[in-house]
Formats: sequence, C-alpha cells, structure tokens
Amino acid sequence: MAASARRLKLICITSVLAFGLSGCALFRPAPIEWNDTKWCVPLELKVVLRKVARKFGPIRIHSTHRWPRENKRKRGKSKSYHLKCRAVDFSVIGGATGVTEFLKSQSAVGGYSYYPHQSFYHIDNGPRRTW
Repeated sequence: MAASARRLKLICITSVLAFGLSGCALFRPAPIEWNDTKWCVPLELKVVLRKVARKFGPIRIHSTHRWPRENKRKRGKSKSYHLKCRAVDFSVIGGATGVTEFLKSQSAVGGYSYYPHQSFYHIDNGPRRTW
C-alpha cells in the first residue's frame, strides 16, 4: 500500500510541475517570424532573438545567410557576416523602444546597429562594434 501511495504522490507532483512549467517563459515558443534561412543562424544569436521577442514583442527575421550576388545587390559589405551565416537582420513588429540598448547588453552580440529608414536591427557574432 505504501508503494502505491508513493507512486500516486509522484504522479501528482509530476502533473503539477508539468502544468506549472508549461506557462513558464522558458518553455513557451518565442513569437519569431522567420522570412529567411533559420538553419544556419548560430545558437547564441537565436537565444538573443528569443530574448528580444519575449521582452519587446513579436519579431520578423528579414535576412540571415546571403550569397555573394545577393549581398552585392543589397549593398552589403564585402566581408559581411551574412556571407558567413553569422548575422541576422530583424524588426520588432509594431516597433519598440530600448532594443538597441538591450542588444548592446548581450555578450553574444558583437556587431549591432539600427537602420531607421528600413526600421530593422542588425546583429552578428563578430567582434564588438557598431556603425
């Protein structure tokens, strides 16, 4: 009888934990709309993107990997981190204040910038810099 009581208690505790954690931000999918290649973005930048989406609202990914011809057409730098699949351009849907400061505070972000005319942000995992 004691073994079945322990088993029931364990089932109850597991159920409560599973239900409770399902509402936890760590387990909710971040509201990210990928309009470009997702597979090659480095994990540390994906983590930053999830943090941005959870803090500032849904985001839309515009550019990740670029082929040389595409990079030239988009007037990218000749040594762009997009060519190495180490950069992401994204926008916060609906706009937000404080995103640049947040990106600057993230150790995984090397290069960061905001392009006001197109309303998008750039992050990469190169050396720390902005422009």
